[in-house]
Amino acid sequence: MLNSNKLFDLMTDKGFQEPRTGNLFFPVYIYTYEPAEEYEMRKEISLLIEKLERPNNYLDSLVINMYDEMIEYLKEEQFANRSLFDLISEKEKEDDEEALTWVRDEINEGNFYNNFTKKVKNHFGQNNEKKVYLVLHGFGTAYPYLRVSDFLKNTEQLIKEFKVIVFYPGNYDNNNYNMFGLLNDDNLYRANHLNKYLAIE
Repeated sequence: MLNSNKLFDLMTDKGFQEPRTGNLFFPVYIYTYEPAEEYEMRKEISLLIEKLERPNNYLDSLVINMYDEMIEYLKEEQFANRSLFDLISEKEKEDDEEALTWVRDEINEGNFYNNFTKKVKNHFGQNNEKKVYLVLHGFGTAYPYLRVSDFLKNTEQLIKEFKVIVFYPGNYDNNNYNMFGLLNDDNLYRANHLNKYLAIE
């Protein structure tokens, strides 16, 4: 289980705060944990962010639950005067595989990533004097509609500007990240395994 105190100590270290430390071209740090710990993990994340934002630390962090982000996007997108969320929900009752494909296509080919980029830049645009973190979680709930590897590939230019912390329900073995310990997430080999920095396996 995450020791939020250890992670807090690391994230308040001035050397770690710089986006250019770690992997120079890919400042993404993935913390792996047991999927059964999901709800406890969310509590730990909230506690961590609260401590980072205290005046004596003054560290600005944007925390995004990627499942909530995906649902919000689908509810805002309209087709024939109806939300995509409602249309896809109806399709799911008829053909869940077709609904799954519809969501994936919309996420990867629609405005999802553009909207995400604007949200992040709008948040940090007024706070660039602070050291910042982009903290992402909820990928376990968002699977199979949204994979971590696909997300990072599509936002690579954006995330180079920040230190990115990803909470990942799965494990890390032989340089591979495996969602739920079963599903290999391709193209994550450049991401730093945060557990090693915290001396946690």
